[in-house]
Amino acid sequence: MHIHGFVEYTWQDDILCLNVSGPFNMKGVTEAFEQLKTTVNSSQHEQWYRIEELDPETLGCLEVMKVIRDSYIWSLEHGCLFIAVVCSHSVQMNLLESFIERTNLPIKGFFCAKAARLAIEALRNKP
Repeated sequence: MHIHGFVEYTWQDDILCLNVSGPFNMKGVTEAFEQLKTTVNSSQHEQWYRIEELDPETLGCLEVMKVIRDSYIWSLEHGCLFIAVVCSHSVQMNLLESFIERTNLPIKGFFCAKAARLAIEALRNKP
């Protein structure tokens, strides 16, 4: 089975930026989750923020979505204070909002990367 889906990880200070591309299969999403763990565990950040930008092709089956959910929970259990997800279209946003409603986790969806970054900056500057 070939890997479908790709995530590029970069740190910008205490923000882990995920550039997410393509539709994901189980092999792709599992690989991406393992890379996330490695990236976070090798960093020097005890507390950090996560922003991910989804391209228009980023989706997956129910099993894939469960792994994505697990990656959000894992991040929040390992020092992540807030997750901003920049969606490309309303299907992605609807799935994300449904998840947020069920879990009440510190995650928010955006259609604009600038707005997502401003939300993180506001949280960083809170006393």
